[in-house]
Amino acid sequence: MSIASDFHNHIVRSSAQQMVEAARNKDIRVLGLSEHVFQMREAHPHLLHMPLEGPILAYADYVEEVQAAGKNRDVEVRLGLEVDFIPEQNEVIQSTLQGLPWDFLIGSVHEVDGVLFESLHDLERAEGERLWSRYYTLLRAAVRSGYFSVVSHPVRMRSTNPYLPANLDEELEQLAADAAEYDVALEVNGYDTLTYINLVRRLARACANHHTAISVGSDAHNPTQVTQAHHYIEPLLREAGITSIRTWRQRVPEEMAF
Repeated sequence: MSIASDFHNHIVRSSAQQMVEAARNKDIRVLGLSEHVFQMREAHPHLLHMPLEGPILAYADYVEEVQAAGKNRDVEVRLGLEVDFIPEQNEVIQSTLQGLPWDFLIGSVHEVDGVLFESLHDLERAEGERLWSRYYTLLRAAVRSGYFSVVSHPVRMRSTNPYLPANLDEELEQLAADAAEYDVALEVNGYDTLTYINLVRRLARACANHHTAISVGSDAHNPTQVTQAHHYIEPLLREAGITSIRTWRQRVPEEMAF
C-alpha cells in the first residue's frame, strides 16, 4: 500500500495513543486525528441534538492528548477536528475553535434543514431527491465558507437515501469545481468506499476532471478501522488519474504522492 496518510479518525471510543499505535502498525506516516466538534465540552451546548459517541472532552484535554500521542517518532500526528456545518449555527460553533493550534479542520454535513439524514427511514422518492439536492447546496456552501481544509464524505447521503438524482454527476462536478476554486480538498472516505464504492468512484472522477485536491480518511471510530479501505481507495484513485493526496500542517496544505 502506497497511501501513507489517513486524515479522518476519532478517539473517544479508544484513545489518541491507541489510534496512533494502529497507524504505526499499518505503515501510516502521517495521521490526522479529528474528533467530532459535538464531543467537545465548549461546543456541545450548541449541538445537543447530535448523538454522543463517547465521553465529552474539553478542547484543552483533547489537544493535550493528541499532542502527547504525537510523540511517537514513527508517525507524524496532526491535530484536527470534524466540525458540523449548520448554517444557523456556524458562527457560534466556529467561535469555540479560535486560538487553538489546529492543523486541519474537516467540514461535515450531517443534517439537512434540521434533519439528521443518517437516521432517516422509509423515504419516498420525491423527498429523497429533494434531500440530495439540498445536501449538495450545503456541501458547496461549506466549501465556500472559508472555515475548512477539507469537506468530508460528499456521498454520505446514500447511507439512508437510495434515490440518487438524475443529475448526480453534475452535482459532483459542480462541487469539485467549487472545491478547486476555493482550494479546499474533498474527502475520499473509507466508510463510504466500503459501503458504496461506485459513488466514490464517481466522486473521484469529478475531482480528477477539475484537479480538485483529495484527502483520504478512514472515518475510523476504533483502532481496527484505521486504513479500513485504503486497499480499495488507492486503485480507485489511480484509475481516475489521481496520484497525490493532501495533508496539512498548521493549516498549510502539503501534497503526498503515492
